[in-house]
Amino acid sequence: MKKMFIVAGLCLLAASGLQAQSSEIEKKIKEELWSTCPPEFKVTAVPEKWKDESAVVLAYHREYICDFTTKVWGMGSVNRFYIEKLNYHYRIKLQDKAAVVDFSDIAFDNKKIKSNLFGKASAYKVIGIKVIKPNGTEKEVDLSQAVKADASSDKDLKIPIPNLETGDIIDYFIAVRDESLTKPEFGDEYLLEAKYPIVSNTITFSIPHQFNFYYDSYNGAPSFKKEQKDNDVIYTLKDAMREKAPDILWHYAYQSAPHFRYSVTDGESKPDPELKARKVLGMSFNPSDIGTMVDFMNDNFKKTKDQKLILNEMYFLLRNPIYMKAYYGIELGDPLNAQSPANFFMFADKFLDRYNIGHDLLLAPSRDVAPWERLVNLTSCEFFMRINTTPPVYLSAPTPFSLPGDIYYMFEGSEYTNNYGSKHELPISTEDQNATLSTLAVSFDADNTDQLKITRNVLAKGHNKAMHQYLIFTNYDYMKAYDLPKYQVESSRLIGGILKDFNKEKTKYSQRLTQDYNERDERIKKNLEEELEAKVVEYKNLNIKTIGMWQDTPNTEYSDEFVLENITRKAGGNVIIELGKLIEKQTEIKEDQKIRTRDIYMAYPRSFNHEIIFTVPEGYTVEGIDAFNKKVENKTGGFVSTARVDGNKLTVKSRKYYTQNTYPATDWTELLPFLTASNDLFKAKILLKKI
Repeated sequence: MKKMFIVAGLCLLAASGLQAQSSEIEKKIKEELWSTCPPEFKVTAVPEKWKDESAVVLAYHREYICDFTTKVWGMGSVNRFYIEKLNYHYRIKLQDKAAVVDFSDIAFDNKKIKSNLFGKASAYKVIGIKVIKPNGTEKEVDLSQAVKADASSDKDLKIPIPNLETGDIIDYFIAVRDESLTKPEFGDEYLLEAKYPIVSNTITFSIPHQFNFYYDSYNGAPSFKKEQKDNDVIYTLKDAMREKAPDILWHYAYQSAPHFRYSVTDGESKPDPELKARKVLGMSFNPSDIGTMVDFMNDNFKKTKDQKLILNEMYFLLRNPIYMKAYYGIELGDPLNAQSPANFFMFADKFLDRYNIGHDLLLAPSRDVAPWERLVNLTSCEFFMRINTTPPVYLSAPTPFSLPGDIYYMFEGSEYTNNYGSKHELPISTEDQNATLSTLAVSFDADNTDQLKITRNVLAKGHNKAMHQYLIFTNYDYMKAYDLPKYQVESSRLIGGILKDFNKEKTKYSQRLTQDYNERDERIKKNLEEELEAKVVEYKNLNIKTIGMWQDTPNTEYSDEFVLENITRKAGGNVIIELGKLIEKQTEIKEDQKIRTRDIYMAYPRSFNHEIIFTVPEGYTVEGIDAFNKKVENKTGGFVSTARVDGNKLTVKSRKYYTQNTYPATDWTELLPFLTASNDLFKAKILLKKI
């Protein structure tokens, strides 16, 4: 009892001293980072070549410091504690109003000072912000004026920066300290280009000599210099006069921009992420209860030996909101935003074993980060499963509309590994598998030359489906799609309770169906206006023929009707119609983007096909159709369009396609001609000439 009171008294003393402790820590850090900082953090002038930039980073320093100490812990045991400090320090000159707006408030995690039993700080996060005016006066920002960035979070704050003006300099830092019993071991990628040009950039790692620092520089990034200081080793990279990140299309920065990748570890050899991946894949999964899945199969498909059917039913079951609640704890109310976690593969593995379906678990890195030989960790990797049929079927963790055989496009063509060390590439889809076919019947009322009436049918395949599926489907539609007799089996008390909740949620959505469908229609209208650059004055009669979420109906197809304005104009007795806009907005290449030295990384091969059937009103003839006849094709893709008049029907057909998901920079000159041709057709017009 006496010991309890002593501890309580010490805690009170610690609490009373914490504010003073916090003040002293902040004072010391501000002295270090603001008063005794390197000379580059005193600079106020911007290099002449960047005088027209929105903002310029005059100096940036990222400093990591690792150390260790021994402490008495618990009942007198001595343990080694690892201390890590990380300082970020920025000095940025604001040169126009856009930059002032960008920095008018700064978001950050709430400051914290955490003390141990005796009031000594064991961890902290300290933030300092000051503004330097052109005349040299400095004013520190009062962080007590910070407000919640998100009403639901107590940690995320934002602080308004008062009286900010063009020509001001913002100098701010974030200093973090923590300690742990766990040895630091981590790796990451680090880009040297940023939104604004950087005059001086310094990166330092200070680590005990017992640890090792491994790094590689890519795409022209400089190297680290190594320096021994007492028992520590300091690695320093200095980068100067770095241009801002280029504004270019289809660019994966970690593939082609200057950067370095590093690992901090106590190991003697360089970390091998691929070896680590194989170890992860070779681990035994925790036992998983697949009883409800087996009950479902026994109640609906007990005698089947069709492996394809078994595979599909398993996949659709674990995509079902009812079973996602049962297996993953994902709530029922928002199924269109639900995605199966990685432990989908844990259940799939056990289920497929039960039904003797051969399979392998795989890991593959995302295309935007790197191949295996460049990785420093597994954070960019995703699990996949290969079903060993002929041909093989690959599984990604289900998303609301995905099908067996779908692969996340960011991983198509990536080299995967399995626990045996076998490496192969995930397949890449083709432009015909990822296709959109739009047919538009267009009519024009001669008595109302301001409007075009359009009946549209859209068919989308492969990766092209997703945009349309989320555009036209609602949560109610999705729950109705799963409201099937085979899923209503109350195989357990758990499933029975979830079924009741499922039906309640479905009823809630049915009661607000008019509102949700109105919002859906407005969403489609907004999309049409953005894509066609015209005003939609009426939208109606959406008919979803297939949503594309089942194996026997894999495509998304729907029809609708709408009326457009701002796409026609009178020219005396004639009418000009911007008919080319009906192929939807095209990629426009800016003048400063026409020369390219970096490789091109697209999402996936794809094609877009349009057929426009325009009924020419009586008393008019059509002129200008030559602008709708184009043909540019090469190994990278193409754009082909044709136009012909037959009676009172003008038919325009177009096809734009990309053959690959990755191109070398040298192919940019091959892509430009058909990108230009498609954009020219988008701007093309016809003339309805009064007879």
